[in-house]
Amino acid sequence: MRKIYKMGLLLFGILCLSFSSHKNTYAAGGVQATAAALSSNKIELKWNPVPSAGGYEVYRRSASEASFVQIGTTTGTAYQDTNVSAAVNYYYKIVPLGQRNEGQAEAMLKVKAPAKASIEKVKVKSPTKLEVSWKPAAGSNGYQVLRSETRNGGYTEVDRVSGKTACSYTDVTVTPGKTYYYKVRSMDSRLNSFGSYSAPMKGKTLAKTRITSIASLSSEKMQIRWKKVSDAQTYEVYRSAQKKGGYRKIASLRKGKRVYTDLTVKSGKKYYYKVAVTGMIDGTKISSGYSEPASFRALKQVKISSVKLMADDTVRIKWGKVTGATKYKIFRATSKSGSYKRIATVNGASVTNYTDKKVISGKTYYYKVQAYSDGSGIVASGSGNKSDAKGTTSAYAIMGNTTVTADQMAALFKASGRSYPSGIYKSKGAGSLKKFCEIVIDESRREGVKAEVIFAQVCLETGYLSFGGQVSAEQCNFSGLGATDDGAAGATFPDVKTGIRAQVQHLKGYASKDSLNGKCVDPRFGYLSYKRGCAKYVQDLGGGNWATDPNYATKLMILIKAMKSY
Repeated sequence: MRKIYKMGLLLFGILCLSFSSHKNTYAAGGVQATAAALSSNKIELKWNPVPSAGGYEVYRRSASEASFVQIGTTTGTAYQDTNVSAAVNYYYKIVPLGQRNEGQAEAMLKVKAPAKASIEKVKVKSPTKLEVSWKPAAGSNGYQVLRSETRNGGYTEVDRVSGKTACSYTDVTVTPGKTYYYKVRSMDSRLNSFGSYSAPMKGKTLAKTRITSIASLSSEKMQIRWKKVSDAQTYEVYRSAQKKGGYRKIASLRKGKRVYTDLTVKSGKKYYYKVAVTGMIDGTKISSGYSEPASFRALKQVKISSVKLMADDTVRIKWGKVTGATKYKIFRATSKSGSYKRIATVNGASVTNYTDKKVISGKTYYYKVQAYSDGSGIVASGSGNKSDAKGTTSAYAIMGNTTVTADQMAALFKASGRSYPSGIYKSKGAGSLKKFCEIVIDESRREGVKAEVIFAQVCLETGYLSFGGQVSAEQCNFSGLGATDDGAAGATFPDVKTGIRAQVQHLKGYASKDSLNGKCVDPRFGYLSYKRGCAKYVQDLGGGNWATDPNYATKLMILIKAMKSY
């Protein structure tokens, strides 16, 4: 009996599971066994192989049962019991076959499968925090929390919570706006046995928005745009004069409105903007937090310092530098309330002047200059208010020294694409275009008339010596002297020199009251007594003085400016 008693001590060692990092292990006489719950209804037993054993019998009893019952036989060294109830203590005995009469020890184990945990809710705590809470599970002394980015995806452990009543976990590694799925399962006292996984439950915080563009629409107007956020109900716009701190809410916009124009900015001042999002997720009102700040300066209105007529009949506009500007746009109109058209863009923050070369002498122009900023990143193209300034070019005097050469005259003629009629004018003293231009200069100088005006008249009134009206090329009448609308052919002159001289004299009669320096060859000069000196400038030749065409002077000035450009 003493021998049997000693063997019984060896056969019936018991080791219970509790929360730690170790498994329930029992070793006696060569049998080493472990037990762990894999779920709330599954317990796994493992043991070392026993030499000469033909297999193993597995026995079980619950805490409420008086004796062991065989539940299985296996030739392996592991066994899974899938017929267990959660939170119930079970006792297992593993008996090697063929060794019972040779004194081989049996292994006795005690294990409890924790009950299945159940997540109650996933609550938003902040834009970067989600709180997972669950009900206590019977037989549990802690919980494993797992997370995935998809419902059926791969879940990974994010934390283990110890304690029977510790039933919540706050995930502080959340990306705003991203959806997460959580599972929880209970653990036993040794942290090696687990209950079944809870059903997954998702959680999501509200994403931050991102300012996509900011622009100065004028010196007192700033516009901010931002990215759409799912679940957003309201976008709140904040503004500060500094990057860090001092932000004040200036607007609250309902869902769908993602642009705001700030009409309370001060010219030249730099502003910082942030946008926050509020919305409802699972019935809870939450906020996203601020977007990253974006800044821009409200560009000041340009101050035009001068509009000056230059010696070459161009207009120079100067203005003051505007902080933040990368270029300037110049606009022009012919009346203060007229339609302004952009005539140039000056690149470079330090370039603060522009020369308008496309002006007509004697005409008044109105200018506007606008500071402009090129976009870079989220900073969109911006601008300040337009300035106002008036500039008047001088009238172009008919009398005076010639300011063009014969070559410049010839270049203007050639640019028209017309051929010089050398076959007609060779016998009339001007066999080449250059000779013709030289005659114009000589005869103009004789009477003190600017040759460029005379040559411009020739080109305009003869269609670059192509004629085509009642006056023919052979008449050498280059300004239509004596020709009328009723068909009169006008005067005829023997050669080019005489025809040009008559034209010069006739124009002098309009532009001056001085006597002619040479013998009069103009048959119409005597009729000018009442018009002497009525047209001192080219701008005076239209509207009935020299021609009835109201645009006559403008056409002449275009030709004169083109002539000077060659």
